Amino acid sequence: MLNTNSTSAAQSLNIANVLLSAKWQKVADADHGHVFTPDHFASGWDSIYVNPSDLKFGCVSKDMRKLVAPTLLITSEKSQMAYVLASEDMPVYIQSEYTKDMNLGYIMAFAISPEVSPEYMFYACKFNLWNRLLLNRIGADDYCPSWNSVGIADYDPQHGEIIITPEDIIRSLGEISIHSIAQQKELVKTAKEQEAIVEDARFNVSDLVSRYLFLAHQGGIFNKSGLGLLAEAYRIAAGNWAKPEVLNILSEYEYKRDVLSQEELAYLSKHINEVFALVISSNGITFHPSDGFVQPQEVTDFMCKMASFPENVTVYNPFAGADSYAIALPNPVVGEEINRTTWALGQIRLFANFAEKRADITLGDSFESMQSNEKFSAIITSPVYLMDEGHEISDVVRMLYGKLEDGGKLACIVSANFLFRKDNKVRTVRESLIKDKAIASIVMLPSNIFTGSSIAQAAIVLTKGIENEEIHFGDASGHTRFAKSVYRATTFDLESFMDAFIADVEDTQEGYEPCEDQTGIAVSYEKLVGSDLTPSLYLAPKPKNGVPLSDLVEEMPELRGKDISAEYFLTGSSLPAAMHRKPFVPVKVEEGKVSTAKKHVQVPESAVILAIVSGNIRTVYTEGFTGKIAFPAGFIKVLKPINGISAKYLAAVLSTKIVADQIKAQTVGLTIPRLNKLNLSQILVPMHDTVEEREKLIAEVLSSEMSDLEGELQETLDSQKREVRSTRHAMIQTLSALSSNWEQLKMFAELHEDGIKLSDTIGRINPISVKDLMGSIGYAMSTLQRQVESLRFEKPDWGKDTEINPYKFINDYIATHSSPSVRMVNIGNDNVADFPYFDDETGDAKYHHTDDAEIFYAPVRLLERIFNNIVANAKAHGFNADSTNNEIRFDWKSEDGGIVITIANNGRPLKEGVSGEDVLMSGFTTALNENASDGTLHSGQGGFEIKSLMEGLGAVEVISQPDAEFPVIYKLTFEKTNFETIDLFED
Repeated sequence: MLNTNSTSAAQSLNIANVLLSAKWQKVADADHGHVFTPDHFASGWDSIYVNPSDLKFGCVSKDMRKLVAPTLLITSEKSQMAYVLASEDMPVYIQSEYTKDMNLGYIMAFAISPEVSPEYMFYACKFNLWNRLLLNRIGADDYCPSWNSVGIADYDPQHGEIIITPEDIIRSLGEISIHSIAQQKELVKTAKEQEAIVEDARFNVSDLVSRYLFLAHQGGIFNKSGLGLLAEAYRIAAGNWAKPEVLNILSEYEYKRDVLSQEELAYLSKHINEVFALVISSNGITFHPSDGFVQPQEVTDFMCKMASFPENVTVYNPFAGADSYAIALPNPVVGEEINRTTWALGQIRLFANFAEKRADITLGDSFESMQSNEKFSAIITSPVYLMDEGHEISDVVRMLYGKLEDGGKLACIVSANFLFRKDNKVRTVRESLIKDKAIASIVMLPSNIFTGSSIAQAAIVLTKGIENEEIHFGDASGHTRFAKSVYRATTFDLESFMDAFIADVEDTQEGYEPCEDQTGIAVSYEKLVGSDLTPSLYLAPKPKNGVPLSDLVEEMPELRGKDISAEYFLTGSSLPAAMHRKPFVPVKVEEGKVSTAKKHVQVPESAVILAIVSGNIRTVYTEGFTGKIAFPAGFIKVLKPINGISAKYLAAVLSTKIVADQIKAQTVGLTIPRLNKLNLSQILVPMHDTVEEREKLIAEVLSSEMSDLEGELQETLDSQKREVRSTRHAMIQTLSALSSNWEQLKMFAELHEDGIKLSDTIGRINPISVKDLMGSIGYAMSTLQRQVESLRFEKPDWGKDTEINPYKFINDYIATHSSPSVRMVNIGNDNVADFPYFDDETGDAKYHHTDDAEIFYAPVRLLERIFNNIVANAKAHGFNADSTNNEIRFDWKSEDGGIVITIANNGRPLKEGVSGEDVLMSGFTTALNENASDGTLHSGQGGFEIKSLMEGLGAVEVISQPDAEFPVIYKLTFEKTNFETIDLFED
């Protein structure tokens, strides 16, 4: 605006037709109201508009102006402006038109015509156009408009005093050149882009948020101060449009005002979406919408593609969470979210994504809303992220289906067990949907893309009043890729899956049978396996003219009774991966190793033992063995051949890929793959009618295994070499710890020349007594001696399995491996319990006290070696030499039938681009060719050794959380325990 040089790019207008007379009243008597003061003039694009509620409620003096309509305020000096959103109901008071501020001059009030926007007036002030107009057109003499003329200028006998206001001066300037509205918008846009470029060169959102979170968390990582930062950024960004209820809800999360400058905070306010992602995903203050999990963006996009709603329909989104669907969909969206904080965060996201006008997500209970009679033609939701509170996922699906109009469509994420659970409540809902032919498609989602959740999940699309002749089943588990996000290792490759899914469905519709690695399939309702809707059941290839496995075997039942005992204890990993040359003979275990809480089975004279290990199938056969075996529930099945089938042949045929894949397909959807829901009648095996055909199959399997054995022999040699390297690595770690502790003791002795006592304390980070430090040194020396003895080309002898109390073992380890330079703490529960039982004679309820409520079985020396590797890795790679707060934190819990021990450190995170899986690879190190603190060369061996040592015990996972206080966590899962998980939904 106010282009004083006339050009063809601007239009010529009389300024009196642009800056119009404002609507205001002169105050006659003192009063109180919202008073505008100079500090409310716009300081940036986001502060142009001033809401009356933003102003202080104060005293109003006589002769002040009462604004009762939206008004442009602009100064005669310093080029300051604001657009005040006053109204009759919410008036705003400003100083008298004749009052001249020493710094800003007069504050003038105008209404503005449609030819100019408030943003452009700010542009004119910011880039000196307004000031240039005033300097060019207003003088200090009597020959042109002058500020000296303000006030009583003359007296007219007819009209009385002639008074000139500052606004009169401006409106008398005549013609000015002004850009068109389109040009004004373009200039404003360009100015904002220029500012953004400059700001981006100065600031980085991730750096600012990380710095804020780090400094704010010094008061405790669970104070959720990140939400305070998000709320403050929203308050600045939204300005007058910030919702008071949102700010009120988030006011409980304090914003630390001494961390970021106003300029830095203003920059973050322009990048709300990035701030939201960093704050919500950062560990220690992770906020899970609806007490569930943050839904990945690619899952939201996938659900919207699957739903494919017409753009003109209103979409109902119950359990709205943080409003991912309302943002992603172009439709009008209505819904509810019951969690106050989640709702407030969702409102911020709607604002940041310009979706407020088309989304009406209220703070309320979706379960109550679903009881109403209102129906919708489109519904989308992710109720799987809810904590149940008495409502099963089957209840939610049933109620949502009832909310659909005829011809409507529902897209919903469900926990995978909804697809196959056999209990009557869930099965009835599935059977009803199947009867209505309401199911259009079901897709199993990748389980490793959801941060903080290992629950398998599926997407289901339902229609009402429109019968589907077939169901499109899909499995997206193989369609993941590396995620650049520091919070997730993998992400859902949506485009790759959709292309493969559509192509595979079309192929099967044309009559082609499913092949290996099938992604999608069209299945008619007549071919459904009962009410089981697990996609993998239909995607797994089956042999032509195959026979049901149930025609060839019987599953041996579990032994029941009080006095059951077994001499043999098996886990899946204790079965050889390839052993079909000769019968398998279980090895007896020591008395007391087998708990009566395990599954117990009497093995028949000829049998096949089927096991699942880390999602892979293993089979062995027995001949002449009739002992009782015990094993963890769900991981092993004992099968008895019938109808003249030999156990050797049966074990061989079950190991073939086409059969093993069918078995694995029945384990999909479980958090840990198990054989709980194995249905023998649904597994088709190739039929070999003659003895010759069966012998040929056995020969083929054995030949394949022999080829594998050749590779295994080479692997054995390589393994022995690795064992020598890993033992050397362990010795270096022990020597490093020994050297560190000895240096600490030596320096302490030199500082105390008059002598030291066993009770003296050494160290700042982890103060310990001289006696305890000498004990650690002695223990390290004995460990080193054992390691030297183990340097032989033979399989290391770790000793026998021992009952391990996780809490006690961790405490003992800390006590014998203490170091002044690193603090080690055990935050796990004490494993003490009082179990109720009924006295057989009296019937009275009594309690049995134990200090070892939960135990697992492992060789002590092996477990100590694993701990040593993890602790040494933390000391060598995790901690800064100058850090004064080095801590290694141990924790443990029971999970899915196993015992999990976590070992975390608060040192440096993994390097960018390095995943937890990388750490466990042979030869991998982030410090190859770099010297360790003890002067030795890093071998890249420790992580792989941990993985190798855990193979017979369970599994290991390295979890990377770069922005957490404890960024690296080793998760050790031990399978051999004294308890089992009860499947409430198992028949």
